[in-house]
Amino acid sequence: MKGVLIATTNNDKYDVVKRMFEATIFPKDEFKIDSLKTLNIKLIDEEEIGDNSDRARQKAISASKQLKDYDFDYIVGLDDAIFLKGELRPNVKDYLTKLLYENYLAEGEEYAFNRAYCFVDKEGNEQLITATIPYIYRSTDNAVIKECSYPLSKVAIPLGYDKPIDELSSEEELNYYLKYVKEALEKINID
Repeated sequence: MKGVLIATTNNDKYDVVKRMFEATIFPKDEFKIDSLKTLNIKLIDEEEIGDNSDRARQKAISASKQLKDYDFDYIVGLDDAIFLKGELRPNVKDYLTKLLYENYLAEGEEYAFNRAYCFVDKEGNEQLITATIPYIYRSTDNAVIKECSYPLSKVAIPLGYDKPIDELSSEEELNYYLKYVKEALEKINID
């Protein structure tokens, strides 16, 4: 069985990305998908610069260099940016407090996440894709910022739904993400 490492410690992000990969390019009968968190691996933090595509690449390359003694067929770096008020903001974390507690967006206002995925194989070959997923903003009183989680799932209403991501069934959530990400994932050349 081939091994894939998603270079993240965010459990929420890992869970949904793993399910998307299993439904598209890394079938679970052929690939075992882990994360830094599931394997309890701590990497040396390196400064990340540039946009989310640059940072996803930096994460994948850093992990592949630091984990060269492991036997992963693919290491995947992920990084998110966010479209707010017509502008792509490179670091979602800079807006968590504003979105969760300060009503930065109006109720019902559209925004979107842009996630970059950088795949690095054993030979060091890189493939990069991005996908944008739109949402409607709805404020909440019960959002909490926790390490290794995705708190914006409480204020992100998928288009065509009346409830936030964190209230969708696993199948609804997966289908919504795949609607916007599947085409990009299928461009990845997996040997």
